[in-house]
Formats: sequence, C-alpha cells, structure tokens
Amino acid sequence: LAGVGTMTYFTQTGDFAALGHGMGDGETSELLKVSKGDIYTSNIVGIQKGERGTPGEIKGVIYYGSANHLGELDLNNVTGIFGELDREELNVYLQAKDTCKVYEVAYKQEIEIGPAQIISEVSGERKVYDIEISYIDYLAIDSHKGLHIKVTDNELLKLTGGIVQGMSGSPIIQNGKIVGAVTHVLINDPTQGYGIFIEEMLDTVK
Repeated sequence: LAGVGTMTYFTQTGDFAALGHGMGDGETSELLKVSKGDIYTSNIVGIQKGERGTPGEIKGVIYYGSANHLGELDLNNVTGIFGELDREELNVYLQAKDTCKVYEVAYKQEIEIGPAQIISEVSGERKVYDIEISYIDYLAIDSHKGLHIKVTDNELLKLTGGIVQGMSGSPIIQNGKIVGAVTHVLINDPTQGYGIFIEEMLDTVK
C-alpha cells in the first residue's frame, strides 16, 4: 500500500504522526494491520480540485530510496499512522529554526468557535491558510469528526476548491497552539470538512 498524505507533527525526540485517520483496506474499509512501513519525500505534480459531489485529490510522486527516506512507521490505528523519523532527518528539522516551529498542545476545552489556520504544502511549499472552526463536538462518536471546519482562505479555495484527498493530517492551529488535524471533506461541499482533536491522536500513543 502506498499513498500521499500529510505529516501532522513530530516531537523533539523524533516521534511523528500523520493522516489523522488510519489506513484501511480499499475493499473492506477495515483497518490494516501494519508491522512495518516507511515514509518518503514526495513531489506534488498536480491537483484535482474538489467539486460538489466529487472529492478532489493531490497528485504526487513518491521518491523511494535511502536519500529520500524520512522515517519508519510501526503503528496504524484509528487516529493515524505513527512512527519515528530517521535520526539524520530529525537533526535537519531541529536545526531549521526558521521553518520548524514548536507548538504547544491545546486541550479540547481550549478550542474556540472562530478563526484558525491549517498548515499545508499543497502548493508545493509549506504555507498557512485561513479556516474557520464552525462546530466543536466534544463527545463525537466518530473521533475523526470532533471539529467541523470551513476553508475561508481565497488562495487555497482557488488552488484546491477547499479540502482534498492528500491533505488529511494537515495540522490545525488556533491561538498559536496545535488543536487538531484535517481528516475528511464534506462531499457535497468541498469547502467544509472535519478534523480530529490533537488530544485524540496523542492519547492513542501514550
């Protein structure tokens, strides 16, 4: 199984998480059991914009090989995929003070209805885009849908139409803290979608 997704966070000790939801079997949708996997750099070569009734997607090329290897994953669960970055890669990130920012974790009760941002490399470079958190479901039966979000950033709307496949895992930032990750798009309105609380992702790997 291979695909393009977004890393949500990495810690200063090298642990990382991505996607905000697990990888499922394409036919049965059941969660795949993973004993080992790898993450690599990828290059975005195209974007299919999301439209009402049709989810868009990021088209990317994955570069395999040791020079592009970022880390290994060893866990696939309902809140995402988890693993550890290569030591050399982690050191590069930690030294890049201008592009790698340390975010404090926001608990569910700190999150507010209102403006927020997502971080995405959907344009080919890392950028911050404006969104709105429109609803918070603290007791969501589906943990992937605790946050209801709406894209308000004109640049992102022009580029993708809203949320597209491949943006899963994009970190959601509010008031300078990481609050969650993008997980799903509303098929009938690609400008809207869902996010998972970052607290949920962290709790599954404690």
